Amino acid sequence: MPDDSHKKKPPGGDDRNLVIVDDDFKNADAEDRLWLFWERNKTVLVRGTTAVVLAVLGLLLYEFVWKASRREALHQDYNACLDEPARRAFAAKHAGEALAVVAMTEVADDLKAAAKLAEAAKAFDEAARLAGLAGETAVVKALGARARLEAALARVDGGDATGESALTTLANDESVAETWRGYAMLTLANLAVAKGDLPAATKWLNLMDKRLRKDHVWREYKDSLIRSEPGLLNPVAAPAALPTGK
Repeated sequence: MPDDSHKKKPPGGDDRNLVIVDDDFKNADAEDRLWLFWERNKTVLVRGTTAVVLAVLGLLLYEFVWKASRREALHQDYNACLDEPARRAFAAKHAGEALAVVAMTEVADDLKAAAKLAEAAKAFDEAARLAGLAGETAVVKALGARARLEAALARVDGGDATGESALTTLANDESVAETWRGYAMLTLANLAVAKGDLPAATKWLNLMDKRLRKDHVWREYKDSLIRSEPGLLNPVAAPAALPTGK
């Protein structure tokens, strides 16, 4: 019998190239191996795939069904608010929702219409606060800016000196849309004209030209104010210093 002891044997414990292949996989090509793999693992694969599909369906149900039903319930609650106490309660309960801002704004608008200016200003302040909790959408930002503007105007109309400073803050806030900033500037110019302070009025009118688009929505009103007050066309310059005597 020939001696096979001279043949090279793999070192003991060296299984780096060891591949375990049972009898089913002997001499199988790639297609057969795939079929055999499926036959042996199809239960696990089917269950795993089913779990993924169910998870996706659950997410879709949450997004399109549960959220839709929640929005519908929110709208129903809002539509049921027929007076000030109900709207205030709705706004407090649903802080963080855009409809809470709308409800509080309606309260403030009604108070302003009833000439309850101090109360209206506080209600507009609350609407602005709620807008800050309701996200960054364009609608919410517009509601918040409008509430700030109306709060300032209510204070101005009510003789509260803080109203004009609030208008100034709004007019200089670059994060506010120019529609609201422009109205604040125009109002400040009108207030200055009413006080006979033409240089201050001119300053605000010039800032409208500088900070707003050329075709801004308040241009016609600005031009009308200038036509109504001739001094704004040629504002009086500061008097020259008198010559010193010898």
